[in-house]
Amino acid sequence: MAGVVTTVLTWLLTTGLILAVPFGLWWLVDRSRRPAPAPAPLPTARAPRAPLVAVPPAAPRRAPAPPADPPTAPVPVPRGSRTLTVVQDPRPQAGATDKPADTPADTDEILAPEREVVVTREEDHQDVLAEHHAPGRPPTSVTVELCSSTVSRGKYRGDYAVEVRLDGARVGELTAAMSARYRHLVDLAGPVRCRGVIDHGARGFQVDLRLPDVV
Repeated sequence: MAGVVTTVLTWLLTTGLILAVPFGLWWLVDRSRRPAPAPAPLPTARAPRAPLVAVPPAAPRRAPAPPADPPTAPVPVPRGSRTLTVVQDPRPQAGATDKPADTPADTDEILAPEREVVVTREEDHQDVLAEHHAPGRPPTSVTVELCSSTVSRGKYRGDYAVEVRLDGARVGELTAAMSARYRHLVDLAGPVRCRGVIDHGARGFQVDLRLPDVV
């Protein structure tokens, strides 16, 4: 019995080998005849889309603002690294003559009243100050003129000083320190005008000025 089984297995193995050889040769020949598959196309990169930007609606145009009134607009007066500010004085000056209606009246430049500055030598001009202020009444507001001058008397007589005039008449002068501080202003713009007040006290009539705060 064992011999029969061995014989059958041997016959099957031999037959399989005989059939496998020609089948294998045919498979190799058939594969060599097939064309090689074409390579897959490379993917093309797409350019990124630009992000959508929302365009805001155009703002409505505004009507231009009316120009500022020139008589009340500050007028800068530069000198080197400093800026001197003056304002317009709308008040008519004493003795001014009336002009025709079609000719605008000239306005004088008034220095910005930013700090208080005292005046000296008022004792020499009490009669002039008495014409503009009465003792016992509230201080009188005036507009004075500053001009280049010299010290009238004392140790610094003849040195530069800023003279104070009221209606063209001298009523005092600035101290040596204040004259040096405001000299460039007076020399640059010529005679300039500023606010001031006249009061009466133990030393008689006195004048205090309101001048720009310069260094």
